Amino acid sequence: MTRLALAWFLALAAVAPARAEMVSDLMRGEAIVTGRDNPEERARGIRIALTQVLIKTCGDDRIAAHPQLPNLLAEAEAHVVGLEYEDRKAGIPIADEQGTRDRSFHLRVEFRPEGVHALLDRLGQAPWDADRPRLLVVLSVVDGTGQYLLGSESARGDGQRETLEYDAYRRGLALVVPKMDNVEAMALSHAEVAEAHGGALGALASSYAADAVLAGTMAMTAQGYWSTDWTLLADGMPERWHVPDTTFDRAIALGLGESARVLAGVQ
Repeated sequence: MTRLALAWFLALAAVAPARAEMVSDLMRGEAIVTGRDNPEERARGIRIALTQVLIKTCGDDRIAAHPQLPNLLAEAEAHVVGLEYEDRKAGIPIADEQGTRDRSFHLRVEFRPEGVHALLDRLGQAPWDADRPRLLVVLSVVDGTGQYLLGSESARGDGQRETLEYDAYRRGLALVVPKMDNVEAMALSHAEVAEAHGGALGALASSYAADAVLAGTMAMTAQGYWSTDWTLLADGMPERWHVPDTTFDRAIALGLGESARVLAGVQ
């Protein structure tokens, strides 16, 4: 860690006690399914939803590739306490002979906490407390038209912002997206975000009552992919990792996935 990074991070830790935030909907997952009365589609959607809930509950997305997961998902319906459908084309007249059978729906599924925790135990995982650290994400993006800082009020980066918010939700992260209005954007440089140091970054973290900061730079390559560097400032020394040429949604998923594991204390 550079001296500047260490200075502002220690100052932040000294003046900003933990402000963990209670994350809701940890037992709710969702999937897109075809039709409301298709048992096979419903079962498929419930398995997808349960996988999401398991990831949110423990903070480790690697369990999606656990060799025992398919066997556990076979009993997914036994842990359901409620489900609901939302028509993805609500208000649009049905235009096919089969009616709603071929229409797509959001299937939202609620699971029993006891059942989810028992499944995690069988996967060798422990639940992550629902009272979770507030993670501020500061992302500097460089595309074909120049550089900008992603924020809730920034005019650019709709795709990255929507991906960031959705991916954080499905991981159960207490995400904080800065406004990045003119005042905030003028106070931060691309270099400060890249190096994850400087008083402006520390002041931004303090102003949003963040417990941890994920700083990233994302640059478009000549081939149209994105090269991304992430730095997570949390307890202890900062963690840095590089995501080579890929899509921006994949780069964001890898950034948030690693952050979730660190914050959850997953080995």
